[in-house]
Amino acid sequence: MDNIRLKSVVYTAWTSIALALSACGGGDSAPPATITPNPDPPTTVTPTPDPAPAPAEPDFSAVTAAIEAHSDDNFAVLIGTVDGEVYSYTKGIFPLEEQYQIASASKWLTSSTIMRLVERGVMSLSDRPQDYLSFWTDDVMDPRSRITLEQLLSFTSGFNQQPGSLGCTPALTVTLQQCVEQVYADGIDTDPSSGYSYGPEHMQIAAAMAERATGTPFAELLVIQIAQPLGLSDATGFVSPTQLNPLASGGGASSPRDYALFLEAMLKGEIVSDLDTFLTDRIPNTPILFRPQPSGDFGDWHYALGAFVECDQPVFDSSCSAQMTYSSPGSFGWTPWIDRRTGYWGLIARRGARNTAEVAVELQQELQPLIEEALTQ
Repeated sequence: MDNIRLKSVVYTAWTSIALALSACGGGDSAPPATITPNPDPPTTVTPTPDPAPAPAEPDFSAVTAAIEAHSDDNFAVLIGTVDGEVYSYTKGIFPLEEQYQIASASKWLTSSTIMRLVERGVMSLSDRPQDYLSFWTDDVMDPRSRITLEQLLSFTSGFNQQPGSLGCTPALTVTLQQCVEQVYADGIDTDPSSGYSYGPEHMQIAAAMAERATGTPFAELLVIQIAQPLGLSDATGFVSPTQLNPLASGGGASSPRDYALFLEAMLKGEIVSDLDTFLTDRIPNTPILFRPQPSGDFGDWHYALGAFVECDQPVFDSSCSAQMTYSSPGSFGWTPWIDRRTGYWGLIARRGARNTAEVAVELQQELQPLIEEALTQ
């Protein structure tokens, strides 16, 4: 029995030693598996692209050369897009913040003021004078009852007094309402829409209608509808002949900086949102009874609402509509325009003698292709 017990003890001891060696990795047992950690994924390095080259500045050197070669001595030319002014050049002495009378460039201010009322539902282009003026006839047999606001703004109403004619439009002693009542009493010249005649009476009637529609003097309406929204200075407004009888078609004043802001807002559609309606040709098949020079010297210019539709062709055709150039030159040479096709506005700010508009329009026509080339090259 003692031998059996001794063998058992020896066996148990060896078993314990073997187990201990196995746990320590001793003996002939296989080594434990080696776990290799996953390598970090490769880092993708995206090269930084070279910065895009800045767009080239328009080269207006040809424009400057044409300005310097022009016979006129004192004026300024401003050009811009919807993003603001891109070119300004003054020849001689012509301060850009100073107030100047702008003559017929006032027509664009007047038509824009009234179109803002139309777009706000205060007035309609189909409105008639008798809708607002108590003295105006509504007798259907009287052609004056058939006149519309659209015809007044497109100079096809039949009241065909020419610029510079005697009448109440330059009068210092009457109000706008009194003046228009006198125009009415003097009678109509031709049936509405039977002819286009460039003159002051059409817009004077339209301004009187706007006055009655809003209860606000028209000189103040220009400030409320145009000057204040655009942040224009006190240089822009009606100055002739009086505040009570502003000449809606030619009594305005402005500064080059102010009028440039107006043109920029016009091109953006911020003053009149529906430019297609505002600037469409209103006299495609209307006989032209009177059209001032130089609007007939440089092509067959037609008329929208308060602005010319320029045409470089001797006879207005579809290419003229595609040209999409509109302007409102004044007698002293203040010549603003917008080119919707190329996308820019331009202003020749000039204060020459009366009836010298052709001096600036001649330069405008020379500059237009040079400006287009500079902006599109």
